[in-house]
Amino acid sequence: MRINFIVSLILGLLVVSCKTSFRISVKEPSVVKLANNIQNFGIINNVNNDNSPEKIISVALGAQTLNGNVLAAERASDGVLRALGNSSFMQGEIIPITSNMRNKDAELNWSILDSIAKTKKLDGFFELSELRTISPVGGTILAGASGKTSARLDGTLFVTIHISETGQKYERFSVNQHYNIPLSGTINILDILNDAVRKREYYRALGFELGYKAGRLISPNWVWVGRTYYTKGHRTIKRAKSMIKNGNWDIAEKQLIQDEDYGKEKIRGRILYNLALVNEGQGEIDNAIMYAERSALECGNKLANDYIEKLRKRKRIIDKMNEQ
Repeated sequence: MRINFIVSLILGLLVVSCKTSFRISVKEPSVVKLANNIQNFGIINNVNNDNSPEKIISVALGAQTLNGNVLAAERASDGVLRALGNSSFMQGEIIPITSNMRNKDAELNWSILDSIAKTKKLDGFFELSELRTISPVGGTILAGASGKTSARLDGTLFVTIHISETGQKYERFSVNQHYNIPLSGTINILDILNDAVRKREYYRALGFELGYKAGRLISPNWVWVGRTYYTKGHRTIKRAKSMIKNGNWDIAEKQLIQDEDYGKEKIRGRILYNLALVNEGQGEIDNAIMYAERSALECGNKLANDYIEKLRKRKRIIDKMNEQ
């Protein structure tokens, strides 16, 4: 019994040592689909005291002197700028709105803006069209006076993407964010002043995060996922090991594809499985599913069965995003 247990343990360790787990970054498609040549944007902040709902709240209550929507929108422009810069292929430029950019109804004049885009070599505009925030009724002062030590701040940013060459618009896409603002929970005048300053900073932080999320709507996103791949069993698998580990997908694919029809079923199953992983890393979900299915169907690879479900789940998410 003891010998059998030891043998089973050794065999188990050998099986485990044939593969390893790690995290890889995989590409998710953008929510808003744009042509590949659309890369340069003018960022327009169209949120102001005249069109902001916060102004109505301020007048009605007579207690909130800070127009949080406007304050948050100012930082939202910087968030969009950061998101476009982080995409590695898009870039943005903040375009201040002047009186000549509006028509007689105070709406944006896209003909004038398109001429500005031509001069500045912009492909289009990213308009922050509306920003809504929800904070406690009566503001942080009333919340602090009631003994609360935090106040929830919710925000929603609506954006419109305008393509200058075609005149195409993607309107009213929205993103959401919230923060819990720490409060002193007292009516001490110094604490109240500190709460007011803190509130201002949280509005600004909220705006930046909303802008960053909005900017990411038009560029592919990279997410981290846990994956397992084979490292032993054949020279091709061994040679591709370091390439997979370092994310050199193209080279790993060229290495593995040489033996995708290898004669021995077990080895072929591992090679096909690793090819599925490589294709996922490249963003080729359909090819990844195809290789994983071949590994399972042709070679009976058990690890591929679980992987197929993960890939199909990712594909459903991607397809749903593409339908929007």
